[in-house]
Amino acid sequence: MKRILILVAVIIAMALLAAARQPQRGYRGFLEWSSSVRSEDFGAFDGLGNLYMTHESTFYTGFSTSHGYQIDPMFFIGAGLGMERCGKLDNWVAPLFVQGRIDLKLGRFTPFGDIRLGANLAEGVGVYFSPSIGYRFNRGRKVGINLAAGLTLAGYKAEHYEGTWEGPGSYEIYYTGTRHHVRPYFSFRLGFDF
Repeated sequence: MKRILILVAVIIAMALLAAARQPQRGYRGFLEWSSSVRSEDFGAFDGLGNLYMTHESTFYTGFSTSHGYQIDPMFFIGAGLGMERCGKLDNWVAPLFVQGRIDLKLGRFTPFGDIRLGANLAEGVGVYFSPSIGYRFNRGRKVGINLAAGLTLAGYKAEHYEGTWEGPGSYEIYYTGTRHHVRPYFSFRLGFDF
């Protein structure tokens, strides 16, 4: 807990001391490290055939890049792609997205809002939606460091099974087809714009 408080204090001090400039009109690119976490319930059978549920957290990590046009010092529009992997489940999130961003300047503070909308190309094609808020630290004339947190919804297709009790001690499982699902993630991003 003490380390987290020190990290938050350092980030606030950097924000107060940074003399931030607004982004300039023209091309703008982003390269970011991303990390997402989610909790989910897994169903499993024990050695006796009994169904039980376990609750686990899963962690994804990867990179994303986007490129586009800074319309004015406040508004950006672009497109990008990313890749995040969960090693525990050998699962991927691979978004292809359109990005909109608003950079604000409130005195010395430079917060931003970001929204990404597109498709998750992993596990069949599903929806991808990721709004976030963050802070931009100015580093030089054209480079900024961005720190953001948000929510990510990643769609996927999966085989679906249902079960019924056929009698005492007899549980029948049968395949019902492929269905679309959406997983929610809490996401963090750290990167730079150029």
